[in-house]
This record gives sequence, C-alpha cells and structure tokens, in this order.
Amino acid sequence: MRPDGIPIQALLWRTFTPAIVVLAIGLGALTYTRLYDTILDGFSRKLVTTSALTGALLDPNDHDFLIRAAQVRAPAEAVEEMAQYRRNVLPMRRIRSELGLTYLYSQVLGGTQDVIYVLDATVGDEHSTIGSEDELTPETRAGLRRTQTDGSLYISPIEFQEQWGLLKTAAAPVRDKQGRIVATAGADVNISVIEVATQNALLVSALIGVASLLASALVTLLILRWVARPIEALKSEALRIAAGDRAPPAETAAPREVRRLRTSLGDLASDLVAMMRTAWTDTLAKDRDRNARLLVDALGPADPVVLLRDKARQVVWRAADDGLDARLERRAMAELAARFARDRKLAARWAALAVARHGVVAEEAQA
Repeated sequence: MRPDGIPIQALLWRTFTPAIVVLAIGLGALTYTRLYDTILDGFSRKLVTTSALTGALLDPNDHDFLIRAAQVRAPAEAVEEMAQYRRNVLPMRRIRSELGLTYLYSQVLGGTQDVIYVLDATVGDEHSTIGSEDELTPETRAGLRRTQTDGSLYISPIEFQEQWGLLKTAAAPVRDKQGRIVATAGADVNISVIEVATQNALLVSALIGVASLLASALVTLLILRWVARPIEALKSEALRIAAGDRAPPAETAAPREVRRLRTSLGDLASDLVAMMRTAWTDTLAKDRDRNARLLVDALGPADPVVLLRDKARQVVWRAADDGLDARLERRAMAELAARFARDRKLAARWAALAVARHGVVAEEAQA
C-alpha cells in the first residue's frame, strides 16, 4: 500500500522553518550593521555640531585675551579664575555634560608641541589647564591645519592618542573680533562611549532577530490556519475602513460573491478618500487666504523707509506696490534702518545690505 505522503501542514512547516531562521539571522545582521553605521554617523554629527556651536558661542574679545595668556604661559590658576575664562567655560561644561561628551575645549596651533589648550570644559584630573600643550596624531594635526586655514570642519576616524586613548574628534574654527580664524574648538568622545552604544545595538539586533523569528513563525501558523477564511479577511477590511484607514481592501483569492462585495467596499473607501482630500484642500485654501489677510492688515501699508540721511542726501526705499511681499520687505527695511542708525560702519555698507526685491532703494538729494 502506497503511503499517503507528507501532510500539507508538515510540508509547509518543513519549507518555511529554514527560511524563517535564515530570515531572522539576516535581518538581525542587517539591523546591527545599519545601527552601527547610524551610531557612528550620529556621534559624528553630534561632534561636528557641538564643535561648530562652541566656536560660534565663544566671545572673540575674551578668547583673544585667553590665547595671549596661554601663549605667554600666564599662571593657569589665576587666569582660570578670571571672568574672561569662567563666562566662556561654564556654558561649555553644561554642553559637555548634557551631550555626554568626553572632552570639549578650544586650542591653538603652536608651542613646543602641536597645540596649546586655551579653554577646557573637563574638570578633575583630566582637565587641561590654559597654556598646557599636547601632541596630536598626524591626521588630526593636518585636519586642524585645514580648519584653521580655510574654515572647514574636521571629523576624525576613531584613532589612538597616547595620552587620551581611543577617541573620535571633531574641530571647528574659532574667529577673533576681526573675523579671522585664530583657533579651533574641539569635541571628543571616547571609544568606550561608542562601544556601549554598539553593545546596545547588538542587543537590539538580537532582540529584532528573535522577534522576527517569532513573527515569521506566527505568520506561518496563521497561513496554515486561515488560508481558507476569505470572509474573515473581508470582515477585517471592513472594520479597518470603519476605523478610519481608507486604503482599499487587499486583493486575495475568494469566491465570486465575496469579490463583488470587496469591490464595493473598495469603491466606498476610494470615495471617502476623495471627499476627505477635497475637504482638506478647501480648508487649507481658506486658511491661507485668511492668514494672508491678517498678515497684510498687521503689517500696515508699504510706506517709504529712509535708510540713511545726512545734510546732503538721503537713501530711501520705496515699494513697487502695496502687496504682502512689499509690506514684508518694508518691515525688513525698517529694521535695517534702525541698525544703520546704531552702527555707522554698517551704514557705510548700505548698498550691499539694502537689496530690494519688491521695491527700489535710491539716493536722493536733500531738499
């Protein structure tokens, strides 16, 4: 007597189980790789952003004074108690603490080694006093030179530094009060911080692999149990649409009557989507018109603005029309005129700064 063969359920399990295992392992490995790359990219972005922000926040006058103190080897303890040092380093310490960075500092190239430290947000034994020097790796030294030469941002790979260990470093330019690049702001993170994040990523990858394994097994079980239940699937689609999801029902094999009902349900969902889009478009158009009217009323008319005035001449902006763009430009010109009145050096550059797109800026002789 010939055997009946393998039952369909057992055959499906034998077919799906190896695929489920391979899928789970592959998904876990892919997730780990993506997470690791994302972690490194996230640290790079954090370091670059922090170093650039630190360089921009430093007071140029204070930092120029501190650079001179560092270069002449002024007493570090006395300088670090000065207001010029403390009002710049205290915000840096808060930034370093809140972002979980290992080091945050400013430095200048030179000295008997590679760099001279100016500001250092680190406290404790690892604090670098003002005027202390350090040696850098060749790649970091070259990166800092590029930053101080052309103002480009520098981000290093993970590299070993003899005094500090494995670090990832970023540097951004620090400018003096004339706008010249005179130093760099550095932000470092120790590899141990990245390793902790990577270990967490590995754990997440393992959990995702297990979850995908369980999910795939569950899906296989559902296929075995519900492959002949088109009515239940149609009921689920109807409940989904009733709950607010207007996507049309999924196409699956079903009897003719069920297919007709599913088509009607899909048409209803499409009609609902079209009605919602029309209503949303109308609402947005009304909101835009109302907001434009309110803004025009709030700004007032586009009257002429006197940007500069002396005994012989005056510089006047006149609007091309009285539209919303012209009224917005008039407000900007009024702000620019106020700044010109406060800063005569800035006023001397009025031709470059007072650029009109919805009006005309012209010099006029005083009557």
